[in-house]
Amino acid sequence: MIMEKLLEIKNLKKSYNDKRVLDIDSLEIEESSIYGLIGKNGAGKSTLMKIVLGLVKKDDGLIKVFGQEINSKNQKEFNRNLGALIENPSFYDHLTGYENLEIICKLKGIKKDEIKKTLDLVGLNNVGKKKSREYSLGMKQRLGIAMALIGSPKLLILDEPINGLDPQGIEEMRNLFRNIVRNSSTSILISSHILDEIEKISTHIGILKEGNLTYNGSLEDYRRLHPPFISLRTSDNEKALELLNLDVDRLNGKKIILGKKSNQDIANIVNFLNGKVDIYRIEEEKESLEKLFIEESRS
Repeated sequence: MIMEKLLEIKNLKKSYNDKRVLDIDSLEIEESSIYGLIGKNGAGKSTLMKIVLGLVKKDDGLIKVFGQEINSKNQKEFNRNLGALIENPSFYDHLTGYENLEIICKLKGIKKDEIKKTLDLVGLNNVGKKKSREYSLGMKQRLGIAMALIGSPKLLILDEPINGLDPQGIEEMRNLFRNIVRNSSTSILISSHILDEIEKISTHIGILKEGNLTYNGSLEDYRRLHPPFISLRTSDNEKALELLNLDVDRLNGKKIILGKKSNQDIANIVNFLNGKVDIYRIEEEKESLEKLFIEESRS
C-alpha cells in the first residue's frame, strides 16, 4: 500500500550570519507515521520544525503539505492542519486543563465538544478540572500535546517532548504517541535526544548532521543498512577464540562477538568448532539506534 505524502520538503536552505544551518535536499513524511528527527545539538532540528510552522523564515526551498506548497500567504491556513509543542508547553496555570483547552478552542474557532475527546486521548480526562499548576511535569507535557491536538491536525510537531520526564512519564508519552497515530489520522514529527525512545516509537527517521539530512526513510530500511552482528556462546569461549584465531577483545562477557557474518560463514564456523567445543547458542544481535548514531557521528 502506497501511503500519501503528508509533508514534502525540497532543497530547503537556511543560514544565520552567513553560516548555513540547514541544507536539506529532500525530506518526506507519510500519513499515519511517526517520524523521529535526530541529531546533535545545533544540527538544525528545532530550526527545521520552526520553518515548517512558519515561525522562522527559510532562505530557499519548497515545503508542501498534502501536495500544496506552503508560503507566507497561506501559512496561516495550513497551520490549521498542524499542531505543535516546541520546547515547554505554555498555558495559564491558574486555570484547569479543561479551561486551557477552552481558550484554544475559542482561538481556533473549534467547538468545545472536542475537549473531552482530546482529554481522553491524552489521558487527562480524570484531572481535566484540576488546576494545571498542580499537574506533574508529565501531565503538563500531555496538556501541551492536548492543546496542539485541538482541531485534529494532520501533523503534530513535537520538539523534545519527553525531556526531563521520569521513566514512568516517558512510558506514558510513548503509549500516548502510539495511541494518537492509531486512533486518529494524525502523523507525528518528533525530535528527542533519547534515541532509545525514538527507536521504540518511530516508523521513520531522519538523521541531521550539521544541517544536512544524511538519512531519510523508514527505520526498517535503516536497519537493513546496518545488519545485525552474530554472537556465539560455547562451553569454552577462550578455546573457541583460540581455534578461530580471534582477538581477545572479541570476547564480551560470556559470549564471543563474531561481527557481521553471512549464513554460510556461520555454518563454516559451526562445522569447524564441532567436536572441539560445545556450542550453546548462536544469536543475531542488533546495534541500538543510539550506538549506530554515535558511530556515524564520528565518521
